[in-house]
Amino acid sequence: MMFNYQNFDEIFGFDPDCSYDDDAVAEIEANRKHLEGLFIEKVMKLLGIKRPAKYYPPKSNGDLRNLHKTIVETGGADHHKISVLYYILLEFDFATGRREYSTTLEENAFLPQKYQIYMKGLWHLDRQEFELALQYLTHPSLIPTFADEILEVLVRRASQNLTLALSYYHTVQPTLTSRGAIECLFSAIARTSVTEAFYFCRGQPEYMQRHMFQMLIALVLNNSSPDSVADRSVELVNLPFTPEEEAWFEDYLLHGDGRALKKGRDTLMMRMIGTGNFTDSLSLKSIHNRPIVGLDWGKLSGAVEGGLGPRLES
Repeated sequence: MMFNYQNFDEIFGFDPDCSYDDDAVAEIEANRKHLEGLFIEKVMKLLGIKRPAKYYPPKSNGDLRNLHKTIVETGGADHHKISVLYYILLEFDFATGRREYSTTLEENAFLPQKYQIYMKGLWHLDRQEFELALQYLTHPSLIPTFADEILEVLVRRASQNLTLALSYYHTVQPTLTSRGAIECLFSAIARTSVTEAFYFCRGQPEYMQRHMFQMLIALVLNNSSPDSVADRSVELVNLPFTPEEEAWFEDYLLHGDGRALKKGRDTLMMRMIGTGNFTDSLSLKSIHNRPIVGLDWGKLSGAVEGGLGPRLES
């Protein structure tokens, strides 16, 4: 007899009275709150289910039957519907410690491997098992889907390990479309390499370049660890700015939001001295006379004045 995924008992024949237990429901809802939405809900929306959170997770056998009915009655393609049912079975598999239920569906429904891989990736992502998720989501057989949202989650929720977001981006090489995702990626790059972030910024559309350039300055001065801020600041001021970028740098730190950044003026003075602009560096006399990153700028500006000598008056 031909397999019919539209028949509840053929999907859940292992126990027609089954349902998610209370602990599973509580964990799913906690993950939804932390991630600000589950990825399985995004897939369900693509099927045409307008309020996925109303159906998932199912809290009783009646809820599970209603969820199954809602899925099979959508206008989506069969393999997309089966993929969502496959995801649901992964949760039942987890309770047993085996992949028996999902494997049975794979075989009965001839679910293509790429859909199996992708749904496993989303399932681990929804459980905030990010490293496991990436083992699936970076598979070469997959066409990047929800790439913007995946990247944002990896940067914001796995921020203690930014290599995950960068590995996903460099392996999958998705075309990001949302400003939020691009800025998340940029912040991850900037926190790991000032120089790489600088050149990434240059590769963006013109209308975004100045904003991201200013983001880079803020991330270096405001979000670097005490152990790395000195080296990262030196790396920043030694970048090969164009005249336009030079103007952006000065304007941001003297007149823009960068005025409020600690060490902002000190960094600008470092840049001016490093590029031989000694005279303008002396105009920054409002810098606090205290050691900054191991340098006393009051003494340094005095040394600059002495070094310029009569040239200062001209």
